[in-house]
Amino acid sequence: MNTAIKIEHLYKYYTIPRSKGNMGLRERTFVELLNDAFGTGLLKRDGEENAEEVFHALEDVSFEIGKGDRVGIVGRNGAGKSTLLKLLCRITEPTKGRIIMRGRVASLLEVGT
Repeated sequence: MNTAIKIEHLYKYYTIPRSKGNMGLRERTFVELLNDAFGTGLLKRDGEENAEEVFHALEDVSFEIGKGDRVGIVGRNGAGKSTLLKLLCRITEPTKGRIIMRGRVASLLEVGT
């Protein structure tokens, strides 16, 4: 089989900074609510000012697509479908791993397509 696309150990991470108004992907803790209500720094934990969250969009994805094959990507919300298409179209770069493409690639990145 002639390989058109080869994905090897692909990873994509996003770093989400945490600040007073933006708590990232999690709920705010009781301590953070108290700090907001009574003033910043009353109950401060070590390293809390510069805290960041790392969101793992894709982890260790590997596959091959043959020349002339048509592929659909199916999965639940948050599975990484759109992230994978953005990587294949070179809209964004992978954190680790590599993508080898031969020929042209077109994706339909649209809800309900």
